Amino acid sequence: MYAVVEIGGRQYRVSPGDEIYVEKLEAEAGSEVKLPVLLVSDNDGVTVGKPHVSGREIAAQVVGDEKGDKLVVFKYKPKKRYRKKTGHRQTYTKLKIVG
Repeated sequence: MYAVVEIGGRQYRVSPGDEIYVEKLEAEAGSEVKLPVLLVSDNDGVTVGKPHVSGREIAAQVVGDEKGDKLVVFKYKPKKRYRKKTGHRQTYTKLKIVG
């Protein structure tokens, strides 16, 4: 069984027991969030929502927040002695799909 859920404008394919990283959510570690289902596939077949499948939600437990890899941003103007190096680390929330 798997489902396609929408979180923060992005879609993720999840199954029970999966752990996914999503954009930072305002939820505490250990809390539970409900995710809207766009598509669900099980023994009965595939059900597609318009846009969401009515009566179906996926529960996910918040494991915690983590930072992603560092991205280096380097600006450079030739012959003008201009160089600027900065970095960015995006914060993600780790979710464990309960069911």
